[in-house]
Amino acid sequence: MKKMGFKKLMIFIILSATVALAYQIPYLRYTFYDQMTAALHLNDTQMGLMATAVSLTSTLCYPIGGIFAEKFSCRNLIIISLAGLAACTVVYSMTTNFVLLMIVHILFGFFGIATLWSAYLAGIRSLGDEENQSTIFGSSEATRGILQAICGFIFLGIMGAAASVATGFRFILLAGTAICVIFLVLAFVFLPKGNLNGDEETQDSGKSYSMLDALKCKGVWITIGLVACAYISWTLGNGYLTTYTVRVLGVSESTASTLGIVRSYIIVFLAGFIGGWLLDKFTFKGKGFFVLFTAVIAATAAMILTNKVVPVCIAITLILAFIANIMKSTYWSTMGQAGIPIKMTAVATGVVSFIAFIPDFVIPPIAGAWLDQATKAGNVEAGFNKIFILLFAFSAAGLIVSVILTRQTKSLKKQA
Repeated sequence: MKKMGFKKLMIFIILSATVALAYQIPYLRYTFYDQMTAALHLNDTQMGLMATAVSLTSTLCYPIGGIFAEKFSCRNLIIISLAGLAACTVVYSMTTNFVLLMIVHILFGFFGIATLWSAYLAGIRSLGDEENQSTIFGSSEATRGILQAICGFIFLGIMGAAASVATGFRFILLAGTAICVIFLVLAFVFLPKGNLNGDEETQDSGKSYSMLDALKCKGVWITIGLVACAYISWTLGNGYLTTYTVRVLGVSESTASTLGIVRSYIIVFLAGFIGGWLLDKFTFKGKGFFVLFTAVIAATAAMILTNKVVPVCIAITLILAFIANIMKSTYWSTMGQAGIPIKMTAVATGVVSFIAFIPDFVIPPIAGAWLDQATKAGNVEAGFNKIFILLFAFSAAGLIVSVILTRQTKSLKKQA
């Protein structure tokens, strides 16, 4: 990986921090699910609909983000993203109106993707060299984990010190706003007006590709399959475990939130660094992902079978989150072995993200409805079991895609 001076390190941190905030504040349900339902007076279905508002908007904005990244500088897009996130979070802290909450979450999706995602991916990629993309992306994911862990424990402290859940959640959001403003100031100071390496913009250099070119590329479709399976495995293997420990294992909300922070943030830090190193050990990344999907299936089965032995089950939830986060931190590094040309990276990433993340806005309301129905029936564990069966299905599909990726890589090597 390219050595970074102080300024490049600050650019790296600002980019990673912006994405960290964009993927923490709108997703506080991962850590404070039960507190959110109480503070905002929401049921599981409404929580799922808010999650869908973010995910659906995000999915629709991936192509827009690609266009924005071509037309505007990374500096301007990051500044707009941070300003938008700060404004939305202030409004979020001031209302319990469900319609307004839905609007806020739609805007979270816009500022987290349309003005941020493609700019972030292009920026991070430019800070590393092509031989170590797994390392640079894994390191960024790890940095996001560090920042999110710090914020998470600050938020947990605020909730613990608050007089009520509603007050605590409001001050959590105000603290999030303040952090966005801090990085907004840093973005003004450190992000260059040209490209992030300090050179003049050369966006038109070399061959360019269109979305149609990307859609015709076999490697794009392989990557879509892998990212979709890995991302949904991460969502299901990470997003519902906090409330699972409360409702099924009988752990207190405070302890569950602490475990949620460990799973959602600290494990991200560990998985980011280890994931990049681990995938580099496999000549064929498809084989590495085959091992990871197999491990997800095994850990999920073990978690279901040990839910009467709480300490063991909790340990397994942490293992499951670790494996899922390794996949999430490294799946973009498979694009080369899937056969996507380097010059196609920007447009291919937009296409892959647009299609691969479609299940992300379909699954939360379905899972929420399963939990509501199971709760009304007096057997919430049955609702979680349906979620885990879905996790098995996507992981099994991931095994198939991993085999296809391995064969594609071998075929490309023979042609080289």
